[in-house]
Amino acid sequence: MYYDQDERGPGRIGAKALALFFAAIVIAGISFLAGTLMGPLKAVEPSGLEAQFPGITDIEDFEKLFEVRETLYQTYYKDIDDSVLIEGAIKGMVNSLGDPYTVFFNAEEYSAFNEEGTGNYVGIGIMVGAKDDKIVVITTFDGTPAYKAGIRSGDVIVKVEGVEYKGSQMDQAVSIIRGEAGQAVNFTIERDGIQMDLSVVRDHIKLVNVEAEMLESGVGLVTLLQFSENTSSEFKGALDSLKAQGAKGFIVDLRGNPGGYLDESIKIASNFIRKDADVVYTLDKFGQKKTYKSYGGDYMGVPLVVLIDEGSASASEVVAGALKDYGAATFVGHNSFGKGIVQMVYNVGEAEGLKVTVSSYYSPKGTNIHGTGIMPDLVVDLPEGFSEGEYDRLKDTQLQKALEILKGKLGN
Repeated sequence: MYYDQDERGPGRIGAKALALFFAAIVIAGISFLAGTLMGPLKAVEPSGLEAQFPGITDIEDFEKLFEVRETLYQTYYKDIDDSVLIEGAIKGMVNSLGDPYTVFFNAEEYSAFNEEGTGNYVGIGIMVGAKDDKIVVITTFDGTPAYKAGIRSGDVIVKVEGVEYKGSQMDQAVSIIRGEAGQAVNFTIERDGIQMDLSVVRDHIKLVNVEAEMLESGVGLVTLLQFSENTSSEFKGALDSLKAQGAKGFIVDLRGNPGGYLDESIKIASNFIRKDADVVYTLDKFGQKKTYKSYGGDYMGVPLVVLIDEGSASASEVVAGALKDYGAATFVGHNSFGKGIVQMVYNVGEAEGLKVTVSSYYSPKGTNIHGTGIMPDLVVDLPEGFSEGEYDRLKDTQLQKALEILKGKLGN
């Protein structure tokens, strides 16, 4: 950027240059979060930006931004770091949208965000979402620090380190929750109208995304924890392995699965949907439609039961919505979370990132589940206190009902 020096401070940035700088932030990339597609922004000099973005006509509207900056430089009693001002201005612009899923990441935050996509990161082991302007725990992964501390799916995060956060401030809360291994982070959570304080020590989190097990009577159980890199190939491998062991039908457990990469969910749904059939489509504010089609698979028509609950979100709901529309599975459990919007991730500069809600997604029959979720065919409650103790499959009433239904389909 260009600075005109004067004696009153480090300099004044031309309004036109920074307005064009802001414009450069919101172009290009390709990566989805009901899924994620990624690509770098093209580096463009400010003089070239004028030609590349001829539609920019409101440069003068940014003048007060520099008026404030100049006043700060002239009057603030401490030294000022321009990089901090710029980050604050960008985050303020993004946060003004009031969308908790549209977030600007500084370099440290972007690195942590990308690590989480691999299922190997430092944290406490939860995934959160925004609902009714509250920060809601979508899932707590078994065996993680958060699980051991007592945080559960459905809990509302009221405070982090004593500061209260709303759903619209989710990214701010998440930035505080992130940190170094071995350090504690303090929460106030709300469950069933009762608030409680908890302290959780961050640790290295390594998630196994796919678990497979043979149950009784030719039934294979596949549990999906999230849709991260290579989850679809692991899922296909699990199906093939269980089939080789004699599985004639499958239970797919999406409970507590917060979602992840859209492309992975398309590939997973494709195992059960004919080639070139619609799996999901998106619509942006311009009415542009993009349809994602099935790759085809080896398990079309196989007896299938899918478990969902309030922790099944985003990419999980893409899979569930498609299978439900095609009648490919019976659904057991509770209503899903209801996140029917898609984010794209853009690389900004050398190491920063911007995650933007770009469209709504729809099931093959045109259903958007944002805010409502997917209702199972059979609602089954878990026993009171079930999540508090060590997991007991025989007490898992949802799994037992799924097993009963699948055995019926198999004629057992």
